[in-house]
Amino acid sequence: MEDIRRGDRLRVIRMTLPVMCGYLFLGTAFGATLAQAGYGPAWALMISGLVYAGSLQFVMVPFLASGASLVTVALTALMVNARHIFYGLSWIERFARMGRMRPYMIFSLTDETYSVFCSLPGEERDGVMLRIALYDQLYWVAGSVFGALLATGLPFDLTGIDFSMTALFIVICVERALQRENHLPLAVGAACSLICLLLLGPDAFLAPALGATALLLTVMNAGRAHAEGKEAGA
Repeated sequence: MEDIRRGDRLRVIRMTLPVMCGYLFLGTAFGATLAQAGYGPAWALMISGLVYAGSLQFVMVPFLASGASLVTVALTALMVNARHIFYGLSWIERFARMGRMRPYMIFSLTDETYSVFCSLPGEERDGVMLRIALYDQLYWVAGSVFGALLATGLPFDLTGIDFSMTALFIVICVERALQRENHLPLAVGAACSLICLLLLGPDAFLAPALGATALLLTVMNAGRAHAEGKEAGA
């Protein structure tokens, strides 16, 4: 791994602190859910280390308990995590320049890690990005194992704790909107999300909304680039 300065290490910790707060709580909830289904800390460590897919891991628990087929698991994984196709497309060129780090960067690109990456400068150091991804996964793994260990006697109710990730996204979105002068992409994304939500419902709107947003923004960017090219050539 590329060596990074001490100041960069501290900056990575500060940037991933909100993710840590969410991942430790949600990871604990997952570990507890998994243990209550009959799978102990070793399973929590293995699943969070090798699958590392957030909401899909919660879906996997009843699949493990019922012995669901691999086809069922694969199709469910595709539907639940289809949004990551769009995340990956926006970072494909950057990851391609990271050499041996690329496979792990692709594997570790979660919703929250993607959000942190979006706040980075364009030419951020590879080592900083790798540490962000690695620290985020370590937070999730630690929470999962901790939850599995405490599952038999948790002293608190975890109902509603999954909203912490939604709250994190809202904060990040607001911060990014305040930093940018052009709010059109935000408006396009909000409009596509609302329309798809009304048409498809809360269980099926996310992937179509992301696809429509990506398509519209791509067309708009292409049109703007074409107009600028014509002005430059005039």
